[in-house]
Amino acid sequence: MTEEERIEAAETPASEAAGSLPAEERDSQDAELEQLKAEKADLEDRLARAQAELVNYRRRAQNEIEQFRRYEGLNLIRDVLPTIDNLQRATAAAEQSQDIQNLKMGVEMVSRQLVEALQRNRIEVIPTQGEVFDPNMHEALQQAPSEEVPPMHILAELETGYKMLDRIVRPAKVIVSTGPAATADASESRDN
Repeated sequence: MTEEERIEAAETPASEAAGSLPAEERDSQDAELEQLKAEKADLEDRLARAQAELVNYRRRAQNEIEQFRRYEGLNLIRDVLPTIDNLQRATAAAEQSQDIQNLKMGVEMVSRQLVEALQRNRIEVIPTQGEVFDPNMHEALQQAPSEEVPPMHILAELETGYKMLDRIVRPAKVIVSTGPAATADASESRDN
């Protein structure tokens, strides 16, 4: 084959080359091409539907998250409202009565009711009395010597701390023991 014939063969369109195929083969290829076009159209349609579903799902999920954030404290409020009602009743009763003991008992009941409402909402009191000081849950406001409480243990609670699941809502404010007074004095003299 000469150089001119090769160039001419390369420039010959594929349709002319397909025209040289037998009719049966050509029909088979046309049918296969039509089938591939139909499959392509079906896949494009399914892809468009899947993308639309994803967009709708994201929109619904975002809306649900916004609604949850907006009303997330609703259960706590419902649990605390009876406590507020009882505090108002106790205040009204205190104005009419001079009995301090009954007022004290009423306030203690309301306090317990409030702690129970917090517990129903997964908010717990951070334990302190006799516990080892943990800076993650306790805030030491003072240190004091103690014969009964070992060093680095909580001697007294000044303000109750609360946690929700694994998060600290407010650390407990405490006084931490330095151990017996003689040990505390000896360690101070060694430091000087």
